[in-house]
Amino acid sequence: MLSRIVVRSFARGYRRKLLSVVAVTLGITAATAVGNVSLEVGDRVSRELRSFGANILVTSAAEGLSAPVGGEDYRPAGAGTFLAEADLVKLKKIFWRNNIMAFAPWLDFAASVDGRRALLAGTWFDKPLQVDKNEIVRTGVRHLHPGWKVLGDWPDDRDATACLVGRRLAERLGAAKPGRSIEVRLGPRMGRFRVVGLLETGGPEDEQVLAPLATVQAMAGLEARVRRVEVSALTKPEDAFARSDVTRLTPEEFDRWFCTPYVSSIAYQIQQAIPGAEARPVFQVSETEGRILNQVGILVWLLAAAALVVCALAVTSMTLATVLQRRAEIGLYKSLGATDARVAGVFLFESAVIGLAGGVFGFLAGSLAARRLSLSVFGLPTGMHWTAFPGAVVLALLVTIAGSAWPLGQALRISPVAALRNE
Repeated sequence: MLSRIVVRSFARGYRRKLLSVVAVTLGITAATAVGNVSLEVGDRVSRELRSFGANILVTSAAEGLSAPVGGEDYRPAGAGTFLAEADLVKLKKIFWRNNIMAFAPWLDFAASVDGRRALLAGTWFDKPLQVDKNEIVRTGVRHLHPGWKVLGDWPDDRDATACLVGRRLAERLGAAKPGRSIEVRLGPRMGRFRVVGLLETGGPEDEQVLAPLATVQAMAGLEARVRRVEVSALTKPEDAFARSDVTRLTPEEFDRWFCTPYVSSIAYQIQQAIPGAEARPVFQVSETEGRILNQVGILVWLLAAAALVVCALAVTSMTLATVLQRRAEIGLYKSLGATDARVAGVFLFESAVIGLAGGVFGFLAGSLAARRLSLSVFGLPTGMHWTAFPGAVVLALLVTIAGSAWPLGQALRISPVAALRNE
């Protein structure tokens, strides 16, 4: 009997029911699109924000003992103030190795460049690194700082004489275009470098000469040594738990902290993996990323909530119009002995059918919208998250029933006598 009543109701008022289905579909489409994108937007936005540079700085533990005196930086003597270049491969062997997006070692010294004082920095530009027998990764400043601008070409790490010159330094030297040679003197050693590109970063690198790491190591007599390593890691925005004192955590809390990709936990793992290293988060970068990601997350969920509220209001409007149209029918049901529960069951069943249809169509449309949105913004489509399908249908049912609640309350207040008299 109930199913027959509902079928007849849909047949008579199919336009209003269709509009309700469309309203629910649009609301669930927005929620599904936001949900699908949010599952991947964190990582993808973080990858885009990686152009900000490193968010972890790795130095020798003895580096913290340096003291500036008279404008000069005095460090403890010996190899303890440097890191072994061979240990850097361990960065791709920690628990969160897949979150290490790029890293670059640095070895820099004050030098004389064509008779002018400047900083000579050795680094990797685009270095293939053998992690194990089956894995080779490419890393270096080209991957660490994708936003750097180079007029000309990037140096080849295998070319011992190639270099980049910072734009401001090039203007002072008169080496304003690639192809020129410069003379670099580091202590008693002197070398000639071929400028293959001019570097513009807006930072201190604009006053430096960047050369292959091996060349600078040879000039300084520090083969296979580096002073610091800049690491770009994909991290989760820090919360209060992330800033906990690790030494006071219980074993269960420590496991939770260790297995969450906080910038502090990744830095801790790096410090444990590289002997004699001290890894420090660059909080200015990581906190900026965290604020941006949190604000983006709040914004997209506010949009989803607004879409669902509008959807519920549309259902309320449609259902109220249906109740007013069927006042006589409701009065007849009550005069024949139908209880409030049976009357409510008719309208709730209709709402469930509308919600089910809107949930199915909304999930499919939302998944397609998320795919197109991700493709246009990030250049990569999102996948179809079928695990979210039950949630989308349940959400559609809840929104539809919530939107029908107030009109249903009005329907249950209808007097059979007044309705049959058409008052």
